[in-house]
Amino acid sequence: MRLFVIISILFLAVPMLTNAQQSETLFTADVRHGGFGATQFGVTSVNNEAAYLRGSRGAWVIGFNNGHALNIGLGSYRTANDFESATEINGESYDMSTNYGGFELEYLYRSNRLVHAGVQTTIGAGTVRLKDFDTEIGKSSDRYFLFQPGVNANLNITRWFRVSGGVYYRYTSGVNLAGTSDSDLSGASAILALRFGRF
Repeated sequence: MRLFVIISILFLAVPMLTNAQQSETLFTADVRHGGFGATQFGVTSVNNEAAYLRGSRGAWVIGFNNGHALNIGLGSYRTANDFESATEINGESYDMSTNYGGFELEYLYRSNRLVHAGVQTTIGAGTVRLKDFDTEIGKSSDRYFLFQPGVNANLNITRWFRVSGGVYYRYTSGVNLAGTSDSDLSGASAILALRFGRF
């Protein structure tokens, strides 16, 4: 009886092991891991005015055996020059600045090719502030929620250096500061990134 049970278990286990070996999975031994850091420059529309952007980014790279890649990391951006308030405050215009950033997820199509495309999303928060604090105004800064999707094109310069150019749109929510609003801080951005790392 015991021999019959053992033989039956082996008879059932062999097909199961065979099927397991033939199953397709997302993560396999061929998955490559790496990472990169990037410095970023760009221009954006904020308060109906053009402003220059500077930023940085870091990501964990998951490369799949089909050439696609997934980048998971963090990014930050700030206006390199001041912009004016969209509406006057107590009859005057004030200089403002903003910085934002958060969690970033990027999917690259055929990242092993010389030129390849990707889609990227940033979800996080930002801060907008008045440059010159005026006690008559009261509140001089505010935080807001950020959602920024976009697309980019990437050029492989060397194995450890890539150049990326993208177009994004920044959606903001929760702005409650005199001189600006959600719609004023929302706007399109064009960003150039220099990426260094292991891809």
